[in-house]
Amino acid sequence: MAIRTDPAARSVSSPHTLADEYAARWSELSERWAARPGAVLGTLGPAGTSSDLTARFLAAEHGLSVELFRTFDEVLDQLLLEKLDFALVPSAYAGLTRFHWHRDLRLRAFFPRATPEYGIAAGGDDGIPPGDGPVQVAAMWEVRRIYAEVAPPALRDREVRWVDASSTQHAAEIVAGGGARLAVTNAPGVRAHGLRWVATRPGAEILWTLFDRTGEPEPTFTADRRP
Repeated sequence: MAIRTDPAARSVSSPHTLADEYAARWSELSERWAARPGAVLGTLGPAGTSSDLTARFLAAEHGLSVELFRTFDEVLDQLLLEKLDFALVPSAYAGLTRFHWHRDLRLRAFFPRATPEYGIAAGGDDGIPPGDGPVQVAAMWEVRRIYAEVAPPALRDREVRWVDASSTQHAAEIVAGGGARLAVTNAPGVRAHGLRWVATRPGAEILWTLFDRTGEPEPTFTADRRP
């Protein structure tokens, strides 16, 4: 028995079609930003987070304004209240589905961009905490796995007592303030809070997503402009 394939399904899975869709979305968005300068882009702060650095990159390229928030829940709320024009959210964020499935939002565009260097850091005058007992580590939930990936031998068998942080910068701030011995943070966090690296790994290239409200007019796709 012959199996019939829906032509529309074939086109959706075509790499060429996906590339065209990517280009078309960025073309429409670039034209919109050029026609209406100063659109407000919201993302996770404080300054120095990977989200902030990526937002600043877009702002410099397209004349946007950037507002930073303590959590992505706040970004979502402000977008729905029309205090923001767009939300920038990394694909690595655990709660991204709240944006994807919200009936009043839509995925406007997406693009890859690498994060800064990440790793484990200690206070400026500290190193690996001595002994073999539990160690307190400040980290966002999304980057906790980096700890096991890069932990040096002196830390690998020690119990970890996690201290919740809302961002990489918050994790670094917690260590600087004495609230934990180590942080999973990024290079800007280390510099801003006077920490020192215990172990590092290169940044990761991740997908960044841009959402706006569904009340906006549907786009007309034309030329090929990218972020």
